[in-house]
Amino acid sequence: MAVLWLTQFTIVALYILLRIPFVLANKDFCGSVSETQVDHALVGHVIQTTVVVDEFECQLKCMGSNSCKSINVHRGEGSGKHSCELNNKTRQMKPGHFKKKKGSTYYSSVQASCLDVSRGRKKTTKRGQCHPEYKGKHCETPVPGWSSRHPALSCKQILEAGDSKGDREYWIDPEKNGSSLKVFCDMTTDGGGWLLIYNVIAGGTVPPTSLTIEKTYAGVSRYSSNRMVLSPDGMRELRSRISFTQLRFHCRKQQYGRTFHVKTAANSSGEAVVRFFGGDTDVFPKACGSFEKLKGDNSVLASRCAEWGRENGAYHVGKWGHQGQKELYIYSAFIFAHHHWVTSPVLDRWDCDDSLKDLTRGDFWKIYVR
Repeated sequence: MAVLWLTQFTIVALYILLRIPFVLANKDFCGSVSETQVDHALVGHVIQTTVVVDEFECQLKCMGSNSCKSINVHRGEGSGKHSCELNNKTRQMKPGHFKKKKGSTYYSSVQASCLDVSRGRKKTTKRGQCHPEYKGKHCETPVPGWSSRHPALSCKQILEAGDSKGDREYWIDPEKNGSSLKVFCDMTTDGGGWLLIYNVIAGGTVPPTSLTIEKTYAGVSRYSSNRMVLSPDGMRELRSRISFTQLRFHCRKQQYGRTFHVKTAANSSGEAVVRFFGGDTDVFPKACGSFEKLKGDNSVLASRCAEWGRENGAYHVGKWGHQGQKELYIYSAFIFAHHHWVTSPVLDRWDCDDSLKDLTRGDFWKIYVR
């Protein structure tokens, strides 16, 4: 028995030594953390099946195969023999194929990163952190939203899972169909969880000559163009995928010191606004009582909601929207002739709580959902 143990130890030691040059070649990689999951197996990715005496023999077979990423060992009953399956995937690569299976044990390794993490003013570091895309005691759990391989359903889901890294880009896949989208999430304003669906930023004093009106919700991934707005069809599609319950409007024009910043309220009036712009209804929603002011708002619009809108040929009806328009970018909120939300190259209007088209670099119009 001692001889067998020494032989096994020697083989493993040689294997580790042979791999050292490859580990050192990647300065961001510390090594692998072993992972064992009892009564589980990865299904559908077996490239070779053999009979072995114990789990260690199966692990050696995986080490000798360039294609092997993980193994399943199925215990034999009474014979002392076990079935060894070599897989070309890991459970992190195919989480949906990782199944509970009594009598089986799953083995793999998870890469651990050597990224330094600053600690306080002394700049001390803690090494051996998990790769940024994984978490858990053994770095075994993919972090949703941090990579295209492991997208989340929405910004809100990332936040609620405790996986937010602040305001930045994340990956989502609302349809769970493998088509990940890189989007921008605001994770700090009013509790966070906001997905940017409308982003217009002035690059100078000359108004933009066009906007990119996205026909499908996937267009939110092109927010960095600073000309991205969702069409009514795109809004309806997005609403059907992630069932957002709130909208947030935020615009600012520096030259005039105007900031309009509100979110729809968590009540029936606020829900009516979401249904209207989400394409669920054509009924113009009431303005007053449907929204709440957020930090920085100093707008006339937010203080005179009873004067909003146009319906049945009449202005100042106290409602969101403009009869004949369903687009978010044309008069979604306005007081006739004075205070408007408009971004339109066609109309040559760039209004944020005003009726003046003059622009300053950095003026912006943004809409979020959550």
